Amino acid sequence: MKNLAISILNVDNIPQFLDKLGIVEKKLKQSKVENLFETTIHFDVMDNKFVPNTGVDIEKMKEVKRYGYYMDVHLMVEKPVEDGYIDKALEYGCTDITIHYEIENLDYALNYLLNKKKEHNNLKIGIAIKPNTNIDVLQKYINAIDKVLVMSVEPGFGGQSYIEFSTDKIKEIKEKYNNIFVQVDGGINEETLFKPLSSNIDGLVVGSYLTKYEDILQDRINILNIIMNIEITPKEANLEFEKRTVQAVEGGYAQGDILLGIKVPRIRKLAKIWYKLVSFNTLEYFISSNIHDYRRFAIFCLVNMVESGNNIGVKEFIDKNLEHINNWDLVDSLAPICIGKQIINECDNKIYDTLREYTKSQDVWTKRIGIVSLLYIAKENRKEVVFKVIDDVFYEEYHLYQKASGWVLRELYKVNPKDTLDYLIVKNKYQKIPRILKSYATEKMSIEEKSILK
Repeated sequence: MKNLAISILNVDNIPQFLDKLGIVEKKLKQSKVENLFETTIHFDVMDNKFVPNTGVDIEKMKEVKRYGYYMDVHLMVEKPVEDGYIDKALEYGCTDITIHYEIENLDYALNYLLNKKKEHNNLKIGIAIKPNTNIDVLQKYINAIDKVLVMSVEPGFGGQSYIEFSTDKIKEIKEKYNNIFVQVDGGINEETLFKPLSSNIDGLVVGSYLTKYEDILQDRINILNIIMNIEITPKEANLEFEKRTVQAVEGGYAQGDILLGIKVPRIRKLAKIWYKLVSFNTLEYFISSNIHDYRRFAIFCLVNMVESGNNIGVKEFIDKNLEHINNWDLVDSLAPICIGKQIINECDNKIYDTLREYTKSQDVWTKRIGIVSLLYIAKENRKEVVFKVIDDVFYEEYHLYQKASGWVLRELYKVNPKDTLDYLIVKNKYQKIPRILKSYATEKMSIEEKSILK
């Protein structure tokens, strides 16, 4: 289990924040989702000497202790022993203490902590290194400590941007000292989380991304947990084949998309777990990502919502995010259930009007949504509305429309072969049926039926 240490450096009202955090954690635990972050509270304590800030008052530990959270303290101070910071942390119930390599009295402070470990068997000792400190300095101390804290920003202030070379630094430490707990602190949010995760990080310190947005705390913690779940999922797919399939190649319609190499059934399984917990605010992040696997996750969550009977707001969310539903696999997974199933109980005219809003679009994928939504309607043998919508796009030359239209007519043929064949005969007399559409539409037909359409 990976650790998520929430830095309360920028929290004004600690009890209020911890109350909200408790509600969020309770929901997650009740959901029985596996592979969640283990949440702890992180204290950034400063003396205005080692760094130009005063940080969190160490006495606030007494408030946090009452909530039962595990606490770790990062001492950004020149004299952790002489100024009493270590003793206070232990007195207030913190048994996870990290000091900086860069302080002048490191050896003295480390020996003091090691002696304290004799009194506190569960004491965890860490050494933090600034961004420009070489990891080789850890060699001397590695056998005496339990944790390395990699600073991915300059210590002292929250809200800074993640320093890119921190990822390589984490990877080097994990490879060189594979039994040490490695934590990263600084600039961690939904856009940077995957970087340390990809380096097999053990713990992350997250501050302002969570603490400055208490009103959407549930959404943001969900986002971090989902990203972690996706990142630790085995990458077993043939990546090059996947890229070609969804055209995520140079010159392809999905150029710029990132694929992680996760097989689709695994993403479906994650969505099956998470869809009951996510809000549209959470899905907004995933549907708008340039990581294709994230968009798939959002689509599968929407499908699960509708199939479970929770339609409220789904179509509105789809219409708001049409620009991101921009590949055949996304459209074809979403449209039959999230549009077709939702509108099936309407009258034919209303169904047609709804789908016409999509099929009249000049955007390829929006138009395909309108066509593919008919799959559910075709299976219900709503032939009039199927023929009416298909009429609007029947002779379109673009292969993505032809395939979709042929696919819909093939499904209608399965439940209503006579009317489907008659429809195609009429269309073929008016103008030759497009080759790709014909191939898909007649796939289940007999040789005799196919010969009529020559």
